[in-house]
Amino acid sequence: MTAPTDAAGVSGLAGADGVSAPAGPDRAGPVGAAGAAGAGPTDGRRVEGERTRVVREDDCATRWGNEGLLVLSTPAMLGLMEQACVEVLAPVLSAGELTVGVGVTLTHAAAARCGDPVTYRVDLTVEGRAVDVAFTVVGPTGTVLGHGTHHRRIVDRTTFLRRLATPNA
Repeated sequence: MTAPTDAAGVSGLAGADGVSAPAGPDRAGPVGAAGAAGAGPTDGRRVEGERTRVVREDDCATRWGNEGLLVLSTPAMLGLMEQACVEVLAPVLSAGELTVGVGVTLTHAAAARCGDPVTYRVDLTVEGRAVDVAFTVVGPTGTVLGHGTHHRRIVDRTTFLRRLATPNA
């Protein structure tokens, strides 16, 4: 059975950015079974989620200098995985908090063609202000396209933006 798609070709419940949040018995939106929205991070809290997005031409390797190579690029894979992390974590952060990426390991193991739906699965563990992520990127036939680990940090939005506005901060 195929999930319905929106005008952008995205399956599931898609937002304006074209990223979906699949529903299921163990997932209540992007937070999943891990907790309620706005609960705030807790040490050892695990949050899981996934997003599915159709590979667009702008996501392809041609954008990064590989002319004619209409497959999901490594930079796009990384960016879309990071976007999934941000979306899955948002409901469990306190007001005024956001997360920023601080490290990543990524293996890009297989190709996805332009037009293919790709699913980004993230399994996040929150320890204090540190967020450790294990991720898998899966193609339309179930092939693992990529996998790795990602580290994020929970920061105060106002403080972070203030530091950006100050040269050499």
